Amino acid sequence: MLTDDQLNHIRKFASPSRESGYTRSIYSYPAKFLSHLPQELIKIFTQEGDRICDPFVGGGTTGLEAMLLNRQFIGYDINPFAILVSRVKTTYISKEELHEGLKVIHRNIESLKEQSNDYLDSTDKECLGKLISSELNFLASSIKKASLNATLRDFFSLALIHVTKLIGRRDFEERENWQHLSMIPMFTRKCNKMIDAVSSLPHSVQFPPTFHLGSNHDMDVPEHSIDFILTSPPYLEVDVEYQQIQIQRRSLGKSKRTDFISKLLGTQPLPKKDLCWTGQGGSFYWSNLERSLSGSYRILKPNRCLCIWTGFKTKENQRKLITTIKKVHFNLLEVISIPLSDNRTASSRSTHHKRNTRMLKEDSIYILTK
Repeated sequence: MLTDDQLNHIRKFASPSRESGYTRSIYSYPAKFLSHLPQELIKIFTQEGDRICDPFVGGGTTGLEAMLLNRQFIGYDINPFAILVSRVKTTYISKEELHEGLKVIHRNIESLKEQSNDYLDSTDKECLGKLISSELNFLASSIKKASLNATLRDFFSLALIHVTKLIGRRDFEERENWQHLSMIPMFTRKCNKMIDAVSSLPHSVQFPPTFHLGSNHDMDVPEHSIDFILTSPPYLEVDVEYQQIQIQRRSLGKSKRTDFISKLLGTQPLPKKDLCWTGQGGSFYWSNLERSLSGSYRILKPNRCLCIWTGFKTKENQRKLITTIKKVHFNLLEVISIPLSDNRTASSRSTHHKRNTRMLKEDSIYILTK
């Protein structure tokens, strides 16, 4: 059981706050953990050398904090982009190697202008404009074709994805010349910020985290081998886009989601029902969650804890979660609710379409034991 002091401590640090340090803020993965939450929970529930698992690895926040706290870590996700983000956030690369890689990419851009691959469809190009569309294809082709190792290619791919995300959501309505503004300086600035972050990671660690592309329904992890599980499953009632980039142009009356990430990574886009468990009136969500929790129960050591960070818009779905938890034989120790700020902004796509966003009023930490 947790003491009152521990519960009060969790309530205190679980409130949202700005992230900083190491690679914590190089990419904001959708519905991501804020780093101080897994950091403190890992300190409470584990010791150095313990083995931690995150079955929904997402942006790799738990893996990064486990590595920095000298814990072993294994994570699973079915989204190739999640694995990319996680690897970049936890892999040290020297400044010299990264700056040299950036020079190689810039040198290749000119030579590839006549032979670059096309990563955008016609509507993407219409929304982005001719110059930015061309530069995006040049940069993507340069990253793919340059003589870079896999670690460097991952790094620069993530930088390009981040910049594309910013450009796609930028409101150019009041800037008549936006179509003539190059994106290459923005890409260079983002790379330089990421270079500072990645090169600040420890040069070597005792327990490098491992990230596996695959389902958490059948994790290749021995029974009763994990000391602590910390995770955040998909949100049931929130439209989160894990694999696409939103491109929005109010002046053109267009808003769309591009498959640029999948094309850059050379992977097939996953159906949204697989990423977010949507469909079948919500029953698909609960059946998947039950299988995921069963897999977690199998690998967790007896008397150890699993923490789930999630939120629901209705009390009924909160009760369904608790029912599912008990169905797979976990004991529910505590539910700690964290109010969310009222001044948060909904996604640009939701506001563009004037939707009733019904944003979450609170998230909760569900603390379970086996």
